[in-house]
Amino acid sequence: MPAIDLQALWDAVYRADDQQSFRELFNHFYTRLVRFATDLATSREAAEEIVSDVFVQLWKNRREGEPVLYLKTYLYTAVRNRCYNHHRDEEKHQWLELEAENAPLSGDVHPQLEWKEMQQWLDKAVANLSPQGRTIFRLIREEGFKYKEVAALLEISPRTVETQLVRATSRLREALQQYSRDFDPKIPTR
Repeated sequence: MPAIDLQALWDAVYRADDQQSFRELFNHFYTRLVRFATDLATSREAAEEIVSDVFVQLWKNRREGEPVLYLKTYLYTAVRNRCYNHHRDEEKHQWLELEAENAPLSGDVHPQLEWKEMQQWLDKAVANLSPQGRTIFRLIREEGFKYKEVAALLEISPRTVETQLVRATSRLREALQQYSRDFDPKIPTR
């Protein structure tokens, strides 16, 4: 099978709305992404739906904002995030069913519900980071990239990567402290 120029195909999609190039990208990545998503999602059907949704969004948003520079990384990250969202939504749905069946008799907070709430709080805090800070945080903390790899990928200095990660971590620490104060008013504020 001859190698295809993914960047050239994506450029044709982004610049000229080339549907044939988009089909070629879809055909190139679909099976691989479904296999990847199957490891993360609850079923093969869910994985197929997630991958299809990512491609639909990619087509819809092809002209919005900055062009995707690293298509492969973008696709895998988008699929991974959608799988995590799928898990979150599935668990939320299961908890809502469980809550309806077993309504608590007291005001006790279930530890897993507390964890989900804190996770949502952190997700919101990550979403509120600067675009560059959010990207750097996710690449290093969630994807496991090294500082130098991120610097090369984003074409910035390793020092900038370090600075942005420190800022992002600091903001997330503040968000966790705020969450703790909101959840348990007995925790003193500084």
